[in-house]
Amino acid sequence: MELKNFLIEQWLNPMDSKAKYNLGSSCVKAMTMDELFKVTEQDEEAFLKDLSTMSLHYHHGDSTGSPRVKKAVCGLYPKADIKPEHVMMVHGGTGANDIVIMGLLEKGDNIVVVKPTYQQQYDIPKAINIETRELVLREEEEYILNMDDLLKMVDKNTRLIALSNPNNPTGATLYEKEQKELVAVAQSVDAYILCDEIYRGMDEDYMPSILDFGYEKSIAISSLSKMFSMAGTRIGWIVTKNEYAYKNFENRRSYNTICCGIIDEILASIAIENYEKVWARARALLIPNKKIVYDWINAHPHLTVHGDAKGTTCLVRYDYDIDSTDLAVDAMETDKILFCHGACFEMPGYIRLGYGGFGDQEKLHEALKALGKYLEKYDKKS
Repeated sequence: MELKNFLIEQWLNPMDSKAKYNLGSSCVKAMTMDELFKVTEQDEEAFLKDLSTMSLHYHHGDSTGSPRVKKAVCGLYPKADIKPEHVMMVHGGTGANDIVIMGLLEKGDNIVVVKPTYQQQYDIPKAINIETRELVLREEEEYILNMDDLLKMVDKNTRLIALSNPNNPTGATLYEKEQKELVAVAQSVDAYILCDEIYRGMDEDYMPSILDFGYEKSIAISSLSKMFSMAGTRIGWIVTKNEYAYKNFENRRSYNTICCGIIDEILASIAIENYEKVWARARALLIPNKKIVYDWINAHPHLTVHGDAKGTTCLVRYDYDIDSTDLAVDAMETDKILFCHGACFEMPGYIRLGYGGFGDQEKLHEALKALGKYLEKYDKKS
């Protein structure tokens, strides 16, 4: 099996440490260990003391995740009656996507993927010769999923509907009404739903999960990378009440994961048990940063943004006569300005700007000022 180049990872990973102005990241500014314990108001010294005598064996009682971390994950879904036996800890959100897609899809199936989205959701099924139907969100509809379009795309062979909510890269979000409609479409053809909810949590009010609506074939995945500011722990999770799917994923996980890092799971437990405090920290950074970015875009004559982003990024259309990859490469080579080019999402003529990684608003202003100055050479050609 040959996979297409994973464009966003191959672009960002080597450039992240080289950028002077990093508008490429989709994570909320990473926490330090000290900050984690300060934010969650936990005893760091007691944690370190316990760590010194902890067994470093594979796992502590449950290979699918420690009882503590699985119980903590249940708390993220207070309206869905999630129990620990519905939760499986995996190696990040990428591990979750891979296990679900590879675990469920078989010859003769089709998958409907809502795009733009993370490349895994459409290029993994293509690589294993699964019919992949792509529903592209429309800018003029503020990137909100059109249920009539979705209904036309599904049929009796649709095994899986895959999407990210809030969306990556647009940040557009489906709330209760739309998610109920999505569930109804899936139920009409008995399809599973894979909903990547890794950006959930920016709203101060409760943001619904696909698990909230009583459909057993709903599958939610997430991780500590974005709203939890702990990408380096590589802790993610799959949650489903569907017994067949869970057993299937557990078996596949045995082939490629066995178990997650036990120290990472303890750190994850601390963060998830106190998710409201961690998400409050994230929102305190995201909400003002988003306004700064939107105001800057809206003041620029050659840039356009649509959709009310409820994540850490927004998708920006430009009207310059230059390929988005060439634009991103030149910006890095010329001024060390990093952003994601549209090719990462099969969206030519667009770039993705991330605003979550800035803990200092002044640095965000500096990055946007640098980008604006860089774009001046294209202003003159337009």
